[in-house]
Amino acid sequence: MIYDTNLLIGHIRKRSLPIIQTVIPIVVVGELEAFSLKADWGAQKIDFMRYLIDRYPIADIESDVIPVYAQIDAFSQGKLQTAPLNSSARNMGKNDIWIAATALYLDVELHTTDNDFDHLPALGLRLVKH
Repeated sequence: MIYDTNLLIGHIRKRSLPIIQTVIPIVVVGELEAFSLKADWGAQKIDFMRYLIDRYPIADIESDVIPVYAQIDAFSQGKLQTAPLNSSARNMGKNDIWIAATALYLDVELHTTDNDFDHLPALGLRLVKH
C-alpha cells in the first residue's frame, strides 16, 4: 500500500509508524522534506520523519511508470480517448499524479484523506479514504 503525504505527516506528528506493507513513493519523500522546511519542524520531528522514511521501501519513478502518469493526466483532463471522464476536468497536482501512477503501476492501494484521487478508481486505482 501507498500512503499519501497527508497521512504520513499525521504519523510523523503522532510519532507512529504505518503498517509494515507500506511503500513510500519518492515524490512523497520530497513532499515530506519540503513540508518539514516550510513548517519549521524541529530536530526531533525531522529525525522521526527520516527514521520513518528509512524503514520502508521507496518507490522511485521508473520508466515503466511514465505511461501510467500520462494516462492519469489525460484522463483527469477528459482527454483520454479510451476512457471518458464522465465529469468535468479535474486539475490534479503533478505530484499527486506521480503518487497515483506509482500506486496504479504497483497495483497497490493508495491511502489518503483528501479528494484529489476520487475520480481515479475508474482507471483501476484502489483508493482507500481515511
